[in-house]
Amino acid sequence: MQALEGIRVLDLSRLLPGPYCTMLLADFGAEVIKIEEPGRGDYARSFPPFLKDFGYWHLQLNRNKKSVVLNLKSDAGRRAFLELVKTADVVVESYRPGVLTKLGIDYAAAKAVNPRIIYCSLTGYGKKGPLAKQADHDIGYVSLAGITAMSGEAQGKPAIPGVLMADMNASMAAGMSIMIALRHAQMTGEGQEIDISLYNVAMTLMPGAASLYFGSGFVAERGNNWLTGANANYNIYATKEGRYLAVGCLEKKFWSNLCAVLQRPDMTDLIDDDANHDYLKQQLTLEFAKHTLPEWEQLLAGKDTCVTPVLDFAEAVAAEQTKANEMVLDVEDAELGSYRQLGFAMKLSATPAALRKRAPRLGEDTQQVLSQAIADEKLLAEALQTK
Repeated sequence: MQALEGIRVLDLSRLLPGPYCTMLLADFGAEVIKIEEPGRGDYARSFPPFLKDFGYWHLQLNRNKKSVVLNLKSDAGRRAFLELVKTADVVVESYRPGVLTKLGIDYAAAKAVNPRIIYCSLTGYGKKGPLAKQADHDIGYVSLAGITAMSGEAQGKPAIPGVLMADMNASMAAGMSIMIALRHAQMTGEGQEIDISLYNVAMTLMPGAASLYFGSGFVAERGNNWLTGANANYNIYATKEGRYLAVGCLEKKFWSNLCAVLQRPDMTDLIDDDANHDYLKQQLTLEFAKHTLPEWEQLLAGKDTCVTPVLDFAEAVAAEQTKANEMVLDVEDAELGSYRQLGFAMKLSATPAALRKRAPRLGEDTQQVLSQAIADEKLLAEALQTK
């Protein structure tokens, strides 16, 4: 038995933050029911590349879930949804603030039929303030939060972060909040509303920048502090053939080990004075240009330096550490054949995650789920009409 068996989640979200959150819950046993619009469903279904008629994005983010098609713009669809709410523990949605209120299926409506319901909204900027109803994407949230200003070369323009930082971290925050709320409901019988703002989450990803600013008024930007390229011992250097190494030897012991590998004991104590960092960066640039990346991997192996190669995604997937951690799943499906997807980052000894079923086809569970939840045959018949 998985840890979250018996927990029913109604997932109204699309694309990335909400579906990633509910995927994590589903991986640990929750029954996650995607409520999708007729015809198109979650937009991610149409994202290439494809395996036959399945988009890989959909395969990755919606494993272990069910799919129910409901027209929430119709009276029957809304009533059917509230019937499902009566049977559920959690609702997850990612609409703009106010949309579900207009439809009559917001937290207040859900609470009226199920006081224990936990209703988690993933919003861009929260439910109040001047930007509450503004549409945006990850690049907007992290730019307004100050993250983009810290990304890139010191003298260059800000760089787009390589991962969707607000989206992914908001997914995690939503999952943790849901677990907290489930615990509260278990103890008190009371549900609650959760508001996870992607902008708010992005703001909290910078405790270092916050400490610098609140403590001294220093504004962290690209290249002006120890986490964004100012320091020699926390930086990126090119190798002989133009590949890159990431140096992260912040502690003196790791820096000393690196200086020993480089046969540069003269640099060991220079790291103690911030005024030496420009010189040390120049020296490391020269030193790392002497060998190729494979040669550096051999020279640094087992030397405890906190220096690692900068890999692309294909190389990361093929890495021995990735294999050891079982971070890529090889899936065999009777209809689709063989495919791969990312594995489970959270390793629990007693209640591990599991891949129970592949991502669903649009609406494949509609009949079964609605038939179990709706006693009114007339309403059931109307809800099953997907126009």
